[in-house]
Amino acid sequence: MSPPDPSPQNLRESRLDTQLLLNNAVLEQSNRQDNTVWKIKADSIVYSEDKQTANLDRVVGNLLQDGKIILKISANKGEVKDNGNVIIFNENIMASDPRNDSAIESNFVEWRPQENLLLIKEDLNGIQDNLKVTAQKGKYFTDTEQLEVEGDVVATTEEPGLQLKSDRLLWNIPQNKVTSPGAVDIVRYDEKENVTDKLVSDRGEVDLTANVATLNDNIELVSLEPNIQAASQSFIWNYQQRVGQTDKPIQILDRDRQISLTGNQGEINLQQQIAVLKDGVRGINRREASELYARQLTWTMESEKVEAIGDVIYEQADPQARLTGEKASGTLGNNIIVVTSDGKKQVTSIIKN
Repeated sequence: MSPPDPSPQNLRESRLDTQLLLNNAVLEQSNRQDNTVWKIKADSIVYSEDKQTANLDRVVGNLLQDGKIILKISANKGEVKDNGNVIIFNENIMASDPRNDSAIESNFVEWRPQENLLLIKEDLNGIQDNLKVTAQKGKYFTDTEQLEVEGDVVATTEEPGLQLKSDRLLWNIPQNKVTSPGAVDIVRYDEKENVTDKLVSDRGEVDLTANVATLNDNIELVSLEPNIQAASQSFIWNYQQRVGQTDKPIQILDRDRQISLTGNQGEINLQQQIAVLKDGVRGINRREASELYARQLTWTMESEKVEAIGDVIYEQADPQARLTGEKASGTLGNNIIVVTSDGKKQVTSIIKN
């Protein structure tokens, strides 16, 4: 008896004898209620020898819930494992959710229909309306419509122009919100794509519908026009209107003019270049060695004009003076301050050199 022919052709034919090859086939899985859970179409389906794995070419699949499609997915290749509980997709993957018009692109995805989970294991792009998200990997929860991404995360919007960078981000698509549980950098752009503002924080949330970022812990704001900086532990930032407010202590710095303002709460309007600080306000002009205290202070940034009310104290070094009253107005940058009480100027002491 002659030995078996070991040629590639013979081995291929022997292998096909133990495999099931289907062309233009459909696979589907149903639950105990006989409702279809998922359905996959492929140009070709090749089962393994033990019939436990199916390899697919040119794949289009749907995930269903209560008879409605909640996820559509396509890829160049696929693999069905674990009795249909794990489906792997490779190359040119596009997954979209018709409930919220979002889409995810990647080159390697593991789909676990029974767990309502799509694992994106390679670089991904997430897109929906005005928001684009890129990251190294992620998870899409089909029951809650949330995308959780990790690694070099960048989220951008075009109108208004905003870029958010973080190491981890949770995108709640139905609520149109993104949340960073860790450190986050935010950059705002104008219509000409010029940077206007930069913010950093230990954590934050952005409401994309309201155009509002809520930031917490170690917040720093840098505005390029006007050229100021601000710091606080809590900040609600309307990045479209460039208005921020906080009920926590806040410090504002104009480094060029060496002016510092602090208060226990405040609001900054960078569009109008006005800041209003309340509850124990202190203004310092380091260049001219003067200080102004009040319960509330309004600062017009461009003109350096200040309006202060409530228990006002103004002090300067040259010439030495100390004035008290109920109101103060003037320009802190050149030490031209008028302090009044009951409409009259009040000077409690002047110390000559």
